[in-house]
Amino acid sequence: MIVKPITGIIKLALVSMVALGLVFLETIGLILSPLGPFYKLYHRLISAIFVRVILGLLGIFWIKHEVVTLKRGRSAGANKPQTGRRNTTGDLIVSNWSSYIDVLYFAFRYDPVFTQIYPETLTVREVSFWEALRLSGSYPELSPPEGVKTLPLLEFVKTMHKKGAGPVVVFPEGTTTNNRAILKFVPIFKDCALPETSINIRILALKYDYSKFAPTFTVGLDNSYRLGHLFRTCAQFYNTLSVRSISPDESPSNPNFSAIDGLASTPSGAAIGVVEPVEEDALGGVIMNLMGRLTRFRKLGLTVQDKADFLDYFIVRNNGISPAKKAPVAQKPGPAAKSSVRSKRQ
Repeated sequence: MIVKPITGIIKLALVSMVALGLVFLETIGLILSPLGPFYKLYHRLISAIFVRVILGLLGIFWIKHEVVTLKRGRSAGANKPQTGRRNTTGDLIVSNWSSYIDVLYFAFRYDPVFTQIYPETLTVREVSFWEALRLSGSYPELSPPEGVKTLPLLEFVKTMHKKGAGPVVVFPEGTTTNNRAILKFVPIFKDCALPETSINIRILALKYDYSKFAPTFTVGLDNSYRLGHLFRTCAQFYNTLSVRSISPDESPSNPNFSAIDGLASTPSGAAIGVVEPVEEDALGGVIMNLMGRLTRFRKLGLTVQDKADFLDYFIVRNNGISPAKKAPVAQKPGPAAKSSVRSKRQ
């Protein structure tokens, strides 16, 4: 009660200073943007250094990253830490999403292209590192703002590959969770084949181990939530993050990948490896199943729309909107009424 608040204040101040330093160097680095590869190298370097310092200040001193195999009978030697950092340009990284710390980890390790998913159009757009941090825990945006250009996921990844950009990170759940289950994926992979050999797909799972305070950030409807959570994260002496990825041999972008293997069950039964019917998004269903087996999280039927509906109810119950708007919402509002609530939160 005495030491942690002091620790939180000091570390929060240091995080702010490092973040400001990163913004300053990113601004200075724009001078190098016409030079292409030199700018990418510069941006990669400052991201790796400054973001890693921020992760350390948040109590994440060591990140265990291991590549695992899910096939029975394979050598246990596949479960070894990943060491080399090969060129990942043009890769598609698919991951669960539980916190702004996820965004920090990917920025540190890969300096990737972050994306935002729009469930109503099944398209994505590129967002900056800072925008990806803001979106973590925010009210989910279901459709793109007017005038914003979006693309189907496969087309977007191929476009980034042609530009020579870094790997593309996508969070197919569309919103943050509590790191104890996986929401039903937004069907953004519906235009992809199975296996999808035109791009390289990497499936990652981020897990947080904690007892009292969770470094996950499920929702923050205003900045007070964000600042309070960041302060408590800084006040922790240490936080634990572990990352697991599926062996490239078992990736659904491998030409020899079998959908039967991707949907195979695990000994843990219904909670983890249920064989699910392949709907319109065959690749998405396989990736969700593989991620469930990788994390040992339950796979839920709830979607990003369900979270938005719950937040609408939460906002009304907690006087988050004006009394004039309460009456129509209480009477099972139609799409127009719900849209007004969401617009206010966005």
